[in-house]
Amino acid sequence: MPISLLQKLISISSVYGNEKEIADYVESFIKEKNPELSIIRENNTIVTHTSLDPEKKTIALVGHLDTVPGENDYTGQIIDGKLYGLGASDMKAGDAVMLKLIEDLALEKSKFNLFFIFYEKEEGPYLDNGLRQIFDKYLDLLKKIDFAFVLEPTDNVVQVGCLGVIHAWFKFKGKRAHSARPWEGNNAIHKSWKLLKFLNELEPVEYKVGKLSYFEVLNATMTEFKGGRNIIPEEFKVNLNYRFSPTKTLEEAKKDLLKIKEQVEADEIEFTDLSPAARPCIDNPVLVEFLRKFNLPVEPKQAWTDVAQLSYHGIDAVNFGPGQPHQAHQRNEYVEIEKVKECYEMLYAFLKE
Repeated sequence: MPISLLQKLISISSVYGNEKEIADYVESFIKEKNPELSIIRENNTIVTHTSLDPEKKTIALVGHLDTVPGENDYTGQIIDGKLYGLGASDMKAGDAVMLKLIEDLALEKSKFNLFFIFYEKEEGPYLDNGLRQIFDKYLDLLKKIDFAFVLEPTDNVVQVGCLGVIHAWFKFKGKRAHSARPWEGNNAIHKSWKLLKFLNELEPVEYKVGKLSYFEVLNATMTEFKGGRNIIPEEFKVNLNYRFSPTKTLEEAKKDLLKIKEQVEADEIEFTDLSPAARPCIDNPVLVEFLRKFNLPVEPKQAWTDVAQLSYHGIDAVNFGPGQPHQAHQRNEYVEIEKVKECYEMLYAFLKE
């Protein structure tokens, strides 16, 4: 079982941007336990795969190695069936399952060609994401993948699709003046009233994909301004966080925000993060077989994950992992040991010949 492996991974600090030590461990483990696998290492991202038989379908198991910063008073301890540690649920439990599969499938044949992808810098900006960088460099190889499991924490529920994300600054320009003589200026904060009224009245919009419901939402999450306590501000910026439907492309979502910009009379818009949505691939034959074999529940992913990167390149992918979603990024994070064992057993039974 992968529990001792998980304890080892938890013992290695891998806060975002500091993944070298854990990547070194993963690479050494693969070389020792399954030396026949091909290995590619790009910075602290590792791609390893079996020989690629054109007669077989190709499946990838995918997991990030980094964690957010955090504190845990019980690191490495097992208490009431829960293993504690930073990243225990998000997502070193998934990584441990992947490593155990690499070890055990060295002794068993698989009915699939297999990729295992361990990548750095998931918990940060999209442009720095290690998965994105290997797609940039090894696209032809990775396009051989027919289906992928991303072992993010889902409590062993299959989550399909995901919302896309755009961050954009809506900018309002005014004229600086003394606050005692506002008529000499133009208050940039006041100019944003149409945007704030629009957001306050906006309701989530439901999009149906088969029996699954995704809710599109738009929120103001940050503000910045140029001014001071006694100054009429000359500039006011509102960051909008747009979580858009998996039925939309990035370009369609950008057009939505450009239309709103005109509607609320913002002076400028600056797109700062553009992350695509993922197709809900409930019709993929590999997924259909997996769901039928284990009679698993399916739910929509009302958030963004890296399944979107795979989907963007035409690779169907789902989130399916042993961690508890509510434990991600929490103080004293833990994972339920039985969920880790259950995830491993299902994937092992599905992948072996």
